[in-house]
Amino acid sequence: MTDPVAVATSVVAKTVASAASKPLLSKKEPRFGGREERRQVYARFQAALVEVSSFAQFLRLEKAFSGPLTTRTRTRQLLGMVHERQTELLLAVHELKLVGNPAPIASAEEAMSVGADLMGEADRATDDEFEGLLMEAISAQHSFTEVCRNDLWYLPQWWQLNRGACWKARWQQIRPRHG
Repeated sequence: MTDPVAVATSVVAKTVASAASKPLLSKKEPRFGGREERRQVYARFQAALVEVSSFAQFLRLEKAFSGPLTTRTRTRQLLGMVHERQTELLLAVHELKLVGNPAPIASAEEAMSVGADLMGEADRATDDEFEGLLMEAISAQHSFTEVCRNDLWYLPQWWQLNRGACWKARWQQIRPRHG
């Protein structure tokens, strides 16, 4: 008598082997770092940066309202929350390094450095220092966004003459219709 578990295991193994071998046997190589994939990765990194900035502000408020009265349990919760944000940021930047182009990677590393400084100084910096770090982090996020927009070619480039609809829309923005 055939064991049903062995049959199921065999079927699963064959399915997995078939799925894994298809990309290896195909004549067309897989493409990594396509425009849509880069857009998704850049968006994930931006979300992680926003979360770091927002969480740094949260930590600052937490310290202001609880101060020395913070319990060990709350401290552990906060450390866990910090760990989650740092892990997400690191995962996002490493994914970006995998599929991104050089300019967004360099901008992302700068933004990550500023974000890490902001998180590190959230509880130690004076109000003015913290506001300066926060503005620097926001500026780095904006710079990253602009670098990504250029990388993804959301606006027509000067040499793209045959993108008529884009040029028409741009011309209408410059010279709106009256009437």
